[in-house]
Amino acid sequence: MPLKNLSIKDSRGKESKTLSFVFVSWVVLVFKFLVAGMTLGSLGTMSPMNASDFGMAVGTILAIWLGREWTEKQIKKTDVSDA
Repeated sequence: MPLKNLSIKDSRGKESKTLSFVFVSWVVLVFKFLVAGMTLGSLGTMSPMNASDFGMAVGTILAIWLGREWTEKQIKKTDVSDA
């Protein structure tokens, strides 16, 4: 399945691979946090995850997205000032 089909549109209406990555990562992270420490039958016991681990992981994911947004904004500023 091509990555283009997985892209989510951002607030500007453009398809964003970064936003898609952030969304999928967020869902996986929340699922991992919810099942941490639980025994899931044949899968065994899931490794524990405390709130600090969750917070650091969320912060990293959001930093990737915010960094991408900042980079895109800087590119647009350069394009406008060159014109």
